[in-house]
Amino acid sequence: MTDASVVAVGTPQSFRQQLARSLEVEPDEVGWVQSATAAEELLITAYTGVDVLVLSPEVKEPDALGLAEFVGRQAPGTAIVLVRDHTWNGLLPAAMRAGIRDVVDMTQGTEELRDAVERAIVWATNLRSVGATSRSEGMPAVRGRIVSVFSSKGGAGKTFLTTNLAAAIADTTGQDTAVIDLDVDMGDVFTYFGREPTASVQDLMELGEGSDHARIRDVGLQLGDHLWGYGAPTDPAAEAPAGEAIGKFLRAIRNDFAYVVVDASVDYSDSALVCFDLSDTVCLVTSLDVVGVKHLSKALDTLLSIGLPRDRFRVVLNRADSKVGLDASDVERVMKINVDAMIPSSRLVPTSLNKGRPVVLDEPSSEVATAVRHLAQKFTAGDFAPGASAEVEDLKSKKKRKLFSRSS
Repeated sequence: MTDASVVAVGTPQSFRQQLARSLEVEPDEVGWVQSATAAEELLITAYTGVDVLVLSPEVKEPDALGLAEFVGRQAPGTAIVLVRDHTWNGLLPAAMRAGIRDVVDMTQGTEELRDAVERAIVWATNLRSVGATSRSEGMPAVRGRIVSVFSSKGGAGKTFLTTNLAAAIADTTGQDTAVIDLDVDMGDVFTYFGREPTASVQDLMELGEGSDHARIRDVGLQLGDHLWGYGAPTDPAAEAPAGEAIGKFLRAIRNDFAYVVVDASVDYSDSALVCFDLSDTVCLVTSLDVVGVKHLSKALDTLLSIGLPRDRFRVVLNRADSKVGLDASDVERVMKINVDAMIPSSRLVPTSLNKGRPVVLDEPSSEVATAVRHLAQKFTAGDFAPGASAEVEDLKSKKKRKLFSRSS
């Protein structure tokens, strides 16, 4: 059989082994990414083409169709095989219209899957032989870095860290930075700047449909020098946008700004998971209390279980100097990880919030502002790039991505 790169898409990770068995190859000869969004990122950053994406039954049908649309625009030489483990009446016509090469019913055994992947490989190989797999034109010249901030427990300091980190990055680098509020229910990002968002959710999502630089800046709200905010007025009854729309929106912002800092929603919704897939770094923030640490541990376990790489996460301990019977070493021992940054408590934080001005700008020489700036410098200097070492601030003393190929 000719050399071909085949990538399994979707959880569980055992789907990769299942696919490899059906193709009669070793598991490490088949690539794997955890979601449709991660597959899109793979295609964007790939140095060589991917021949076949095989989507697991866990990939939702709207995500599968959205990925097919993306592939049609960005990687037309990549074939998609969609695997289902239930009745899919009515799906086949929609799948074919979207450009999916085959829909496989796994209830009929693995032989059908092997045949479908083989047909897809032949199709992709024939296209490559006539030069049809070249990457699409119009790829962004600049790709910004996305840092998302997450806590599944309220009151941990998620929005405080998001806003002050974004303000610190914009201030110290002098490069255009975006701060995004993805909490459509009760987001407070703009409150930290003394402002209110004016764009609608629809305005924001439409930016992902090919908006130019001027439109992206018009929809955003300038919050300071080199800093723009993106969010919509809070609405507890609002339905969160679909993950596919969030992905397009974040990519549009990323392509227009050097840095993007996202205040992620507090749950594990599709929009939050897409955000984590697109993030270069995910900050997991907690305060020094048993419930907060428990939430942090659960969050890390959950996100690792869906395939996000461990080196994407950074643990930030907020109000780290609180005298509550716990310290950073307790967190590290319980979670068996390193705390990457510690932010001290300060009365200046609520004071600056009431002023509508981030503490890193309002009290730049304070200890809390200094700690946030040090964290910002780690991101901008690349200290938190995957594989880089991360050191805890001492408050106690005062790419090339390898694609997967398989051969006959």
